[in-house]
Amino acid sequence: MTAVSLSRRIYTEIVKDIFSVYYKLYHRLRIEGAEHIRAHGPLFIVINHISALEPFALGVALAEHGVLPGIHFWTVAKKELFQFPPFAAFISSLGMFPIDRERFDKSAMKTILNVLRENKIIALAPEGTRSPTGRLQLFQPVVAKIAITRRVPILPVGAMGSEKAMPIGAKFPRPHPITIRFGPVFELSEFYDVPLTDEVADRAAWVMRAHVAELLPEWMREVPPPSGRIGERKR
Repeated sequence: MTAVSLSRRIYTEIVKDIFSVYYKLYHRLRIEGAEHIRAHGPLFIVINHISALEPFALGVALAEHGVLPGIHFWTVAKKELFQFPPFAAFISSLGMFPIDRERFDKSAMKTILNVLRENKIIALAPEGTRSPTGRLQLFQPVVAKIAITRRVPILPVGAMGSEKAMPIGAKFPRPHPITIRFGPVFELSEFYDVPLTDEVADRAAWVMRAHVAELLPEWMREVPPPSGRIGERKR
């Protein structure tokens, strides 16, 4: 997160071009609402998580508009992706960093705060895990808490089609169209000057979820039944 060398920028541009060709030819990637993209932070980019494909599709959409991974934005990814060293090195070179989803991850939290402090961008899926049905799951309140306490603007993104292009359990992607839709940047400003209780954080998470839901087709907006999965507060 320091000065970016010319070699790093060239490497990132090359990787971007390769992924762009793949997504445009194989998945006919469609990018909507690009006018809402920002190249500076502090900013959260929040997206629904339905497949292993949409994080990279999001990266292509951003890079196509001058927002480069590991230079302008960093992405939170589950720690399991970093178990194979060559792949870990590759995704790390694209600004991805691991988070332990089972417990409070102090290292990941420090990275998030450092990126925001340097006026950069953090991209993540507040659901915490892929949706098994494609429907938008509940959002974890921790992201809302950071957005409120740090007064960080939020760019909502809706991903569609990747749940069919590579559903959970599939070993290879299918040539199904993918759409990445950006919405207007918003802030959780209605929660800035109130005590940040668990109830307030939950309400703020629902507001954040609603902004993403607006970008999705109606069938994906429906709240899934209770399951005890990540994102559901135990009471």
